[in-house]
Amino acid sequence: MPAKPDPSPEPEPTPPATAPTAPATEPKPSPKEEPDTIPGRLPAGTYEFTGPLPTQYLDVPLTAHPADATRPSTVFAWPFGAPADGRWAPTKKKPNQVADNAPADPEGE
Repeated sequence: MPAKPDPSPEPEPTPPATAPTAPATEPKPSPKEEPDTIPGRLPAGTYEFTGPLPTQYLDVPLTAHPADATRPSTVFAWPFGAPADGRWAPTKKKPNQVADNAPADPEGE
């Protein structure tokens, strides 16, 4: 029996020209983005309450009030960012309210 010749090895496939040569990296945030902002919150700062009804926020705790005939709307300094619930607008006004559980001012007594 005659020996069969060895089949020639198949050439290795060449990689496509569009294959990435470096590992993909995540895009860097632009300077306008706030990477330290907690999801669901606005950046830290002072905000004025624009909602139509008084609202309680239990994480602070804070009862925010809309403007009425007896007082202006709540202006609060949010150290970790105001809730992004559409009821807060950035402002340059001074805060006029502290957290509901803040100790009483001894000078005001």
